This record gives sequence, C-alpha cells and structure tokens, in this order.
Amino acid sequence: MALFRATPLMLSLAAAWPAFADPAAPTLDTVQVTAHRSEKPLAETAPNASVISRHKLDDRLARGIADAVKYEPGVEVATDPNRRGNAGYTIRGIDSNRILMLIDGERLPEAYDGGGNGNGAIAGRDFVELETLRAIDIVKGPTSSLYGSDAIGGVIGYRTKTVDDFVPEEQGVGGNVKAFGASADNSWGSSAGVGAKGERADAMLIYTHRNGHEADNMGGNDSATTARTASNPQDWRSDNLLAKLGYKLTPQQRLELTLEHYRRDTDSNLLNTLYPAYVSRGRPVPAQLAQTATDRTLRNRVSLSWEARQLGPLDRLAVKLYQQKLNNADNSYSLFGNQSQVQSNYNFYQKILGLTLEAEQRFNALSAEHQLLWGIDLSRTDTSRPRLKTQYNANGSTSNTIGGETFPSKTFPDSTSDRVGLFVQDEMKFANGIALSPSLRWDHYKMSTQPDQAYANSGGQPVPSFQDSAFSPKLGLSIPFASHYTGFAQLSSGFRAPPFDDANMAFVNRAYGYQVIANPNLKSETSRGIELGLKGQWDSFDFGLTAYQNRYRDFIEQASLGTINGLLTYQYQNIGRVDIKGAEARAAWRFAPGWQTQASLAYAHGQDLDNNIPLASIAPLSAVLGLRYDQAQFGGEALLRAAARNNRVAAVAAMPGSTAQSPGFAAPGYATLDLTAYWKPAKRTTIRAGVFNVFDRKYWKAADVRGMAANDVTLDRYTQPGRNFSASVEYQF
Repeated sequence: MALFRATPLMLSLAAAWPAFADPAAPTLDTVQVTAHRSEKPLAETAPNASVISRHKLDDRLARGIADAVKYEPGVEVATDPNRRGNAGYTIRGIDSNRILMLIDGERLPEAYDGGGNGNGAIAGRDFVELETLRAIDIVKGPTSSLYGSDAIGGVIGYRTKTVDDFVPEEQGVGGNVKAFGASADNSWGSSAGVGAKGERADAMLIYTHRNGHEADNMGGNDSATTARTASNPQDWRSDNLLAKLGYKLTPQQRLELTLEHYRRDTDSNLLNTLYPAYVSRGRPVPAQLAQTATDRTLRNRVSLSWEARQLGPLDRLAVKLYQQKLNNADNSYSLFGNQSQVQSNYNFYQKILGLTLEAEQRFNALSAEHQLLWGIDLSRTDTSRPRLKTQYNANGSTSNTIGGETFPSKTFPDSTSDRVGLFVQDEMKFANGIALSPSLRWDHYKMSTQPDQAYANSGGQPVPSFQDSAFSPKLGLSIPFASHYTGFAQLSSGFRAPPFDDANMAFVNRAYGYQVIANPNLKSETSRGIELGLKGQWDSFDFGLTAYQNRYRDFIEQASLGTINGLLTYQYQNIGRVDIKGAEARAAWRFAPGWQTQASLAYAHGQDLDNNIPLASIAPLSAVLGLRYDQAQFGGEALLRAAARNNRVAAVAAMPGSTAQSPGFAAPGYATLDLTAYWKPAKRTTIRAGVFNVFDRKYWKAADVRGMAANDVTLDRYTQPGRNFSASVEYQF
C-alpha cells in the first residue's frame, strides 16, 4: 500500500538537514535533485527528503536495493524468498505503484503484483544496477504537486553517473574497475567504467556483471515439500550496460544521448511447491514431483535530452524525450505423478514513451527572491500480461485447457495509459530568512483497453475505460529562528488514478471456484496531509524532528464479495478512509576529528478507518545508531539496527475464501550489528570489507511476512541471513 506525505519542493524548509556528511567523502555539499526537480543542497531541503550517496553505497557494500535503504528510517524493501526476490520500496507504509520511481528524471516501469497483497511481486521493480548510480534520492510522502499520479506515497529518484564522475577536469580520460563478492547469497561480480572528455564532446560507458545463488536464511527444514523453510536452490546472473554521449552545441547548450540495457536471468528449483497426491472437490489431484522456474527481467531505455543555461530570461530550460521498455518473463516447468508435464510461459510487458519540459527562472519581486519552476510531463504507457500454458499428457496428447483456464489468456486486457501534467512552483525567500513555497500541478489521466481473444479466454468480462483530472496543491513554509534552528510546516495533497491491474483485472477460474470482476465505479485515490518539524545545525552537531499525518480517501484494495453464481468473487474497491501518522528523527554529532556518531528513529501508525483494522504495510518502530571513523587511508563504521515487535497485525484468512480467521504473525523485535571498514593501500586503490549480523541473530523483516498467519509452519523461510560477509576492491585511473 502506499501513500504518504512529504511533497518534494519543500525546499523552503531550508536550512538544516546536513546529510551526515562522511568526512572522507568529497567536501562538496550533498545535493538533492528529486525533491525539487532541480539541484538543491541537502541542507536546504525538507527532512522528508534524503540522499543515499555513492560513497555510502560503496562503504556499506550494498548488494541491491534492500541493502541500499536498510539504514534509512521509514523506508524498507519487501522480499519474496521463494522465487521473486525484491518487490520494491515501501515508504512510510506505502508501497508498490503508489511510489513513483524515476531514473535520471524518467519514469521507470511499474510493478505487477498479480492481484495479491503479499510480500512479493510477479514483476517487481528491482531492475536498476547500483554500480551505475551516483546517488539515490528519496522523497517521503505525497509528492503529486510536482510529479502527479503514482507519487502519492513518495518518490525514489535514481541518478546515474556522469562523465564528470570519471573525469572531473575539463578534458581527459578516466575510469575505474571494481570487483566484489558477498557470502549472503554466494554472489560475486565486477564493474568497469570509463569516461572521456574533449573540447565539445564527451562519452561514458559502464558495464557491470553479477552472479549469485539463493539468499541464505535460518530455516532448518530442507525437505522437498510445502513445509520447506530452507531457501529454494537458485542461480542468477545479471548484466548492465550504460552509455552516455554528450555534445556542447554552445558553451550554454548541451545535447545528451543515454542508452541503457539491463538483464537478469534466474533459475530456481521450487522445492517448496512439491506435494503428494490428494483429492479436491471429489477429484483426484496427482502429486507434483518437480517444478523449476526460469525467469528473466529485461529493461531497455533510450533518452535524448537538451539543456540550455542562461537562455534569455530563463536560468535553465531542459527538454527530454525518452522510452523505457520492460519485458518480465516468468516461465516454469512442472512434472506430475501421472507423468503429465506442464510448461508455463508468462510475460509482463510495459513500454513508456515520455516527454518532459522544465524551465527555471530567478527574479526579485514583492520583497522576496523567487525561484520559479514550471513545466510539463507527457507520457504514454502500454501494458500487457500474456499467459501461455501447455499440458503434455503421458499418452502424447497436449492440451491448453488447464486447471479450468483456457490458454493463451490475459487476466486483464492490454491497456494504454496517457498522462498529461502541468506544474508550477515558486520558492520565495524573504530578507528575514522566511521561505514560502507554493506549488500546484494539474494532471489528466486516461486509460483505454484493447480486449482480444486471449482476454476473452479468461472470461472476457467487459471492462470500463477510465479518465480523471485533478489539481494537487502544496504549500511549504520554513522559519529560521535563534540562529541555529528552522521550523517548518507543510500542507500537501495527492491523487492516484487506478492503475492497469486494479481497474481492469477480471477473469474466471471455475475449476478452483473463484472469479475477479471489474469495477466500473472505481475512483482515484486522494490524500491530504500535514507535516510539522524542527531542524537545528551547528558546526559539530545537527538534528531534525518531523511529525506527519495523512488522510487518504478512496484507497483501492481487493475485497471479497462472497459467493456469486457459485464462485468466490473478488473485486478491487475504494475501501474508504485510511489514516497514516508518525514521527521521524535524525541526529549527527561530529565529536572529534574524523569521528562522528549518528542516530535515526522512525515510527508510523496506520489504520483502515472504515474497517477499524491496522494497515499491514506499516512497519514497527525502528532505529539505527552508528559510529564512524574516517581518515585519509582507512576508516570504518559500526551500525546497530533495531526494530520493535510488530504488535499491530491484522488477522488473516484461515484459508482462501474462508470467513474463518487466524491471528497474524507479529514479527518479533530484534537488534543487529553491522561492521564495515575500508583501507586505501595506494592512492587509487580502495579495499572494503564488512561483517553483517555480527551476532548471528535470527530475525524477520516485517515487510517480508505481511499477511502470514502466526501458526504458518513456513515462517522460518522468511528469516534474514545469519552472520555474513562482503568485500570489494576498486582501482581508479
């Protein structure tokens, strides 16, 4: 679920939130781009915005997105250990497609959860190579005033490396090579990058390869049955290629072409799905003797951008045309006790074609300095989910009618979503230091469908087209006082149009006795929120406190309608009112040369007000305490992560379609210690190493066990790795 406060712009907030700057890092100010759609020092950005720098990703030996954010308060990544891996980000209890994800300002493809509300996703959003990034921007809470629909829960903004990261001078050649490995999933990999600058042209190329196996856990049952708690055997490999070509038309105007290719292949032996023969609804069901999966994630993007500085009255004018394509294939093979075999070939396709225009202008008026930002976002997204399944019988015959379904099929028709967004923001700074930042965005969203025979094979229910328009205002205020303090307040709003699957999912499975029906009356989700906070900054100490509350209406969730025409019936509905409130705090103290300690805390409370039940996606109270030492040749960090017991857990259905309920699993509280260190034996060489979960603690992330019953015998399958190690070596030239 997703939704939450924290509109970006808050630049007004100004002043305080140093970034826990790492002393060994470059002395340049940490910059936040996503929160304002323009570069701003992090010290001038609201506390709801944070940056995970390249320096932190390297020093903390982040292997993937779950590692990247594990020390970030209020942010987590849900993971399916059975097959799918990382699903995507959860920000302050809001997840999936309610979080907008960008790469270099371009929309990334959406997730496909498959109609369920579990911890995994059939097509997740873990398809960006961390080695290509210079930073990850995080904006927590509704950000519709700058980014429109899909940003109702926040924004993740990836910024990829530029040629300047390899060649900081005006001209020249530079690069790096890096090797890394980790015991948690027996993975290893390498990355190489090179950049070159000429008088007017420049180029950059980065290639990264990874290999790995199943993630370790603390499950002790390694049987080939549904009771298995050990991880399924798995082999995976990924490749990423990022290229950028730049050309200066004039000293103030630049063209850039970006090409990126990402591919990950995963082979799994799904031992936890095997079962003996049994009888269902009076019919014998043969044993499942084997099941393997071959999954592939393929993402390609191309973009062409033009940017001009000091163009007439404008300080900056930028135009970008881009295209992203995602092909997620989940294929499986099953062997049954009657010697029949089933081959499944499912795909999730999404293509995004987008155009963005941004203009910035600075001027003085009404006794204030103004930074005016305005622009337009246009995009078209085509989405498809074709499914093909073939049964090969022992007598040599084949069939495409399996388990009550006829294939090929589609659980929702092919969909086209058109988005138009116009936005404006004025950041006003007065002579007394007060900053006011009003912003407004208008969005128009239209989704149309293209039913075909494959969709008809799934029941062919009529599905409605959908369109909606909305204004999303936001107002931010920051007031500096008493030399070191800044108080802030923010009122924000957001909206989210129903996505392709919520609006259009409709199919019938008579063999298993259930159906999903479309909802022609589905409405857009909306939010209203308030955030209050205080920041303080001194030479050696800084802190930030923030409290927020957001109220969401017409929240979309799958609901059970009971039995209709002999079938258990489900439908996506606007369940009504959802309330999320919480508080976050950060502090950093640089108490001696090279030494600093830092701490963060996050608390959230979420409630479905209509049904009076807690929101399953809300994480329990969590905290991070760190101690870091840096000097020219070596340094290190100790990080203690802790989470309270997840007591606010809703009951879960005892079995699909049943009205009986079982207590949900309340993930126990835990505390783990991670230790990392780096050493520079030569000027251009850095060796890094880390020990994670030093005391080999058994624990669960709350995001991974959502919706699971307390008496589920497979709970240990979702435990995190025990003590594990990572290391890397990097050479720069």
